[in-house]
Amino acid sequence: MSTGTASVSGADGAASIRLPDRITAYTAAPIWQSALDTLARNPHRPIVVDASRLEYVDNVGTALLFDLIRRDRPVHSQVEVRNLAVNVAALVRDFDPGDFVAPPPARRPPGILEHLGQATAQQIAYAKQMVGFLRACAGALRQALTPRGAVNWGDVLDIATEAGANAAPIVLLTGFLMGVIIAFEIGLVAQNFGAVIYVVDGVGIAMLRELGVLMTAIVFAGRTGAAFAAQIGTQKVNEEVNAIATFGLDPVHFLVLPRLLAAMLVLPLLTVLADLIGLFGGALVMVTFDVGFLQFYNQLLGAVTAGDFMLGIVKAAVFGLMIAAVGCHRGLTTGAGATSVGLSATSAVVTSIVLIVVIDGLFAVFTS
Repeated sequence: MSTGTASVSGADGAASIRLPDRITAYTAAPIWQSALDTLARNPHRPIVVDASRLEYVDNVGTALLFDLIRRDRPVHSQVEVRNLAVNVAALVRDFDPGDFVAPPPARRPPGILEHLGQATAQQIAYAKQMVGFLRACAGALRQALTPRGAVNWGDVLDIATEAGANAAPIVLLTGFLMGVIIAFEIGLVAQNFGAVIYVVDGVGIAMLRELGVLMTAIVFAGRTGAAFAAQIGTQKVNEEVNAIATFGLDPVHFLVLPRLLAAMLVLPLLTVLADLIGLFGGALVMVTFDVGFLQFYNQLLGAVTAGDFMLGIVKAAVFGLMIAAVGCHRGLTTGAGATSVGLSATSAVVTSIVLIVVIDGLFAVFTS
């Protein structure tokens, strides 16, 4: 009883592989390797597998025979198995070559352009979703302003308290430090040119038009925008949002609308606080440059206008609407699991800050 490797010979232009009488898991490796070497050395010659001596195969031997039969070779160099015992042939016929598909070649890692294209496509898809969501929010706002519109002002007040009153300390601190920093940095430069008094102009215009509302919006996005995304995201994970929809109620009306209204009301008020405390911080610094409070006040009145103040308030309302919308949308699109809630909160903050900068740039272009 032979259990050695397959023997190879050539005749009539064909390569012949003669199999031993038994192929098992213990003897298949050298036989299989010998057969594969023969196939590799004769890519353009027909291969004849002589199985006249083969009497027994186990599952590994059957796999060897099937592997030889299913080889994809040119027509003139096909593999042919001859003299296969009936019992062995029955085992091989149980396999369907269509079930064995060669795995596709490994894809090369995506390049920079592919990454850029994927990121762009994702942002375009998100923009489309956001436009549809904003359309639903606009419809809810329009309905709320009608005589028959029902808004839960209790929820609006609770959200405004959490998002506004509780955020006042950090906004005051940020605004004060911003006023101090701007006045000090500009004052050091202006002192060299004897133009210290004009630092008041820079502090006033910067705080009322840009820095007050910008810093307040960023703080609001990090604190309240993330909270909106986490709150609604948790409700989504717990299927509370689906329960609201099951009762025939609109999640946008009950979950999003109160947050939109609260953000649009609160952020302008926080901006006013940031403006005032920022100007106060700037006035304190100007005292060190021999500019008194009264002189600071008189110079400020001549430098800024009501339009500068109102521009900051309008920006604050727009930023509040945008931050609340982004936070709520990220919450409503949260996936399953606690990790998704964290990702939604993070993406809400990042998206809000990017949009704050973009919208602020558009305001600067169209209001200059």
